[in-house]
Amino acid sequence: MVDVHKSLYDFMRTYREKHGDEIAVVHGARKMNFATFFKEIDRVAGGLVKLGIGKGDVVMIALPNIRQAVVATYACSRIGAIASMIHPKLSADEFGAAFDKLQPKAVFLSDINQCAYFPRSKGARRIICHFGIYDYIGLPRKTKFEPFVGDGEEIVFYMQSGGTTGEPKTVAISSRAANAMAGNLLQYLGDKFSEKNAMLASLPMFHGFGLCVGVHASISTNMRSVLLPIFNAKKTVKVIAKNRITTMIAVPRMVQKLLALDEFSGDNVSCIEDIYVGGDLVAEELVNKFDKVMKECGGKGVLSPGYGLTETASVCTVSKGDFESGSVGKPINGVEVRVVDENLCEVQGGTVGELLVSGDQIMSGYVDDGEATKKALITLDGKTWVRTGDYFKRDESGKLFFMGRKKRLIKISGINVFPSEIERVASELPFINECACIEYRVNGKPYIKLLVEGEELTASQKQAVINHIAKRLSHWNKPSVVQCVEKFPRTKIGKINIEGLNYEFGKDTQGGQ
Repeated sequence: MVDVHKSLYDFMRTYREKHGDEIAVVHGARKMNFATFFKEIDRVAGGLVKLGIGKGDVVMIALPNIRQAVVATYACSRIGAIASMIHPKLSADEFGAAFDKLQPKAVFLSDINQCAYFPRSKGARRIICHFGIYDYIGLPRKTKFEPFVGDGEEIVFYMQSGGTTGEPKTVAISSRAANAMAGNLLQYLGDKFSEKNAMLASLPMFHGFGLCVGVHASISTNMRSVLLPIFNAKKTVKVIAKNRITTMIAVPRMVQKLLALDEFSGDNVSCIEDIYVGGDLVAEELVNKFDKVMKECGGKGVLSPGYGLTETASVCTVSKGDFESGSVGKPINGVEVRVVDENLCEVQGGTVGELLVSGDQIMSGYVDDGEATKKALITLDGKTWVRTGDYFKRDESGKLFFMGRKKRLIKISGINVFPSEIERVASELPFINECACIEYRVNGKPYIKLLVEGEELTASQKQAVINHIAKRLSHWNKPSVVQCVEKFPRTKIGKINIEGLNYEFGKDTQGGQ
């Protein structure tokens, strides 16, 4: 049983015995071993203490995946401060709104965003970290300090989230939750990782998956965390080959871009053992393409879909090499789930309902939003559960199948239609890359429109899509229109922006379809 009731720093330090000469973090050609890593954490922690920062104070980290971001995150935990993880490319107004809400005492900025964010961060100490140079300009020399000893219940992260209802929220994550997520996942996967492995931290640290898995879980188990500040497919292949990456975390679009390269082959990628994918639908075609590459290069890599959300400190379910179309695997260790109806009563296997998640890794709540916290965190049978706002069904083996967001549910003739199911089935066709299903209305009557990203399809291809969906799913799921879109709008982490598509293509019209 993993002890999660300690600070983030102490969990990382003690999960595996650390040897000073082993590599903790890699950025480009620069490597930081554990001896230096711990020394730098204490240096930054001491500098923050000299600024008067301590337990419960907020420190905003608006940095890409560079060494300073990792060090600063653990330095906050070392003194009991809260690390507010912020997208380093927010607009000045977006950054200013987050700053005004959270009132940090210090802000870590990069040489890329400092000019935009300086005017919006008055009252806080700005600490500038250069992308290509390891420095902390503005951080005073360290002073002696008493390390914070936590019980795990202290808040360690503020993370931005769309919320379980789709409304933007700031999620408060405790050390206990982050530690439990890391420990639960590592134990579920057989605790197989060590200093022999290298993790490609390709997802940003302001994202729960990137922070809690790409950094915290990997460093805790002594994997080298190879930081990727900016995702570029060609450069990423070079990083994989150079560092002999064994483990990756990614969203589907990143894997698609890698697989589209001739360089993603042979010895460049034969080192890959596991890619854990989340954040969006994982199409069967994507898994098949990856398996083909691994077979051709003689590698043993496995692509494993999973599911999680910021409110559960990221991953709460994952498959283990047993891919099944539409499935996100089973709950990881220490996580309990229920699929319930509108009355919060558990439904029978195979029936669609909302997923509830319970365990040590769930959030403490939303910052300064008690009403939203009450809606998202509920008590059943003496346990606290997160209402995910996502529809799932569960088969007899316990595998979970993602059916879609509650807010995306479409009703056709009173029947529930799940856009993710339509997208999954459409993606089975070889000429469909990425697609999105939305509702549109004609004279107030709802219809289904399937949007396909990329070049224009022929009329026969569009009809083939409709016929394929009609054959595989009930007739209520059949799109009335298949429309091609050159390029989908994207969120800041690369997901398809469904709201943007709804706004542009889902308007009510008069007359014909």
